[in-house]
Amino acid sequence: MKNTPIAFGTGSTTKLNSVLESLEATTADMREFVVLLGSCPRLPRQPYCTYLYMDNCMFGRHIEKEQLITFLLYEDSRPDCTPISILPIIGPHRIGKKTLVQHACKDERVRNRFSDMFFFKGDDLANGVFALNSQAASGKYLFVVDFIFDVDEAAWTNFQSYLQKLPFAGIKIVVTGRAEQFANLGTAQPIRLKSLSQEEYWYYFKALAFGSMDPDEHPKLASLGMQLAGLLQGSFLSANILGELLRANPSTEFWRGVLLSIRGLVREHLSSFGVHPEDLLGRNFPVNFGSTALVGGQAQGYLVYDLREAVAGQSELPKLTSQELLTGRDAPVEEDKFEVLVWRSRIPPYRDYVVTYEKQKPDRVIGRKNHVAVRKRQRKC
Repeated sequence: MKNTPIAFGTGSTTKLNSVLESLEATTADMREFVVLLGSCPRLPRQPYCTYLYMDNCMFGRHIEKEQLITFLLYEDSRPDCTPISILPIIGPHRIGKKTLVQHACKDERVRNRFSDMFFFKGDDLANGVFALNSQAASGKYLFVVDFIFDVDEAAWTNFQSYLQKLPFAGIKIVVTGRAEQFANLGTAQPIRLKSLSQEEYWYYFKALAFGSMDPDEHPKLASLGMQLAGLLQGSFLSANILGELLRANPSTEFWRGVLLSIRGLVREHLSSFGVHPEDLLGRNFPVNFGSTALVGGQAQGYLVYDLREAVAGQSELPKLTSQELLTGRDAPVEEDKFEVLVWRSRIPPYRDYVVTYEKQKPDRVIGRKNHVAVRKRQRKC
């Protein structure tokens, strides 16, 4: 309308009032829109900021986090409701269950609501450790129990009975586990964590691998990185390890070498066992680097197994890192078996991950002959 002349005369006042009302309505709508945007978390636009943001904060899981916080803050005042509310969080190994809980517990609303928070492992219930750590005055308390394997029914019943006798005004329990059976423990609908979609995972991996670089300015690297991300089966740990490695070596030749190495490793294990190497590590089966050497690395001829979290408060961690092995540092020739620091998380719960390397012996080389035995053991797991 700005190019349409307005004739001042009969009816001009009506037209001006109509335009003014339209502008006022648009301004009011924009004011509400700005207020709405102000209440949303800010997302960075530059690749470097994106990398920093994702490297120090939990990526994705925003819906699940809000579901968890809603459960923790909700208070049912009905007289017939159970005094203990239980929420199961179910998902595969290293999918981010404990990370989700830690970030929800960092929320100011949650911290202000509970007098104290207690974190246990499933074995602590069987050992009665909770009876020593839960001596507290009346108030609202949160208990987080992480089950690695199955539930000890007797220990779980004893734990609940113990909590019901305490003078707490409100008790919330969050249970984390891998199996669907943990849904039966809850008084609320469980939160189920799944792997990120391929598009989400590529966005995550791209930010870690490129850092301050703009992927649009490096199309060859972007193509190689996208292919590599497709081989990692949605693993957060692998994304952080390889992302850091690629970010430190932004060359097409290096990235292509990493892609070919990982592709060969995956094909070999799928052909021999029908299982992705990531799944083998998750089930504590060894991954065979016997015929697939990574770029410039000395991992060839070793079995890698027992990927685990370092004990909390462990003073001495392995000095040798996976990045050093993958980029050319020699393995300790005097040792047939040694530990390697895989990765140190920079977000809660700040876990350190360690893996065992063991030099292959003739009777321990994993190949096609024993893939049937491996599969039988996997079915038992």
